[in-house]
Amino acid sequence: MYEGNNPTALNSREWLINAFLALMETKPYSKITVKDICQKADLSRQTFYNFFETKDNIILFCIKRCYLEMMDELKARSPLSLSDITEECVKTFHKNQNMIHLIISQNLEYLLEIELASVIQIFAEQVNPEIGDHSNKYGTAFLTGAIAHTVIYWFKDTQPISSEQLAELLTNILSGNYYVIKDTL
Repeated sequence: MYEGNNPTALNSREWLINAFLALMETKPYSKITVKDICQKADLSRQTFYNFFETKDNIILFCIKRCYLEMMDELKARSPLSLSDITEECVKTFHKNQNMIHLIISQNLEYLLEIELASVIQIFAEQVNPEIGDHSNKYGTAFLTGAIAHTVIYWFKDTQPISSEQLAELLTNILSGNYYVIKDTL
């Protein structure tokens, strides 16, 4: 995948992304071909393969870019609280809602989970480097499932709660203040 800073190349990558997302608005994901994307972007197949291996890679790239922007926002804050993290996470999902709606409408939620797991793993290693790699992976699996499925439900809900309510809900769940288990013995 291209890693350089050539403005022409970066523009070509954006044209491919925009062409693909536009096609997803009108065509089922399974019916979109690399040829379709290249024709819509007015670029060659070779240009496509300079940036992406598959259609999935376009979506993964877009999602990763959103998460990395979120991480940059979080790095600018210090000290960082759990509510800062959940608010920024929800803000990122809301800011990119058109793309996320496309992903969900095409039944590609697993791609959201793949990149979310990657970002949570990176974040966990930075926040808790003393926790072993094995434990981090279990924690990452737990958080990825919880956050991804909550956000997917939020996007599918015909009467969703507000962004602020979702951020507060995530904060309460993750801090252990949502479910109260009472010992009745």
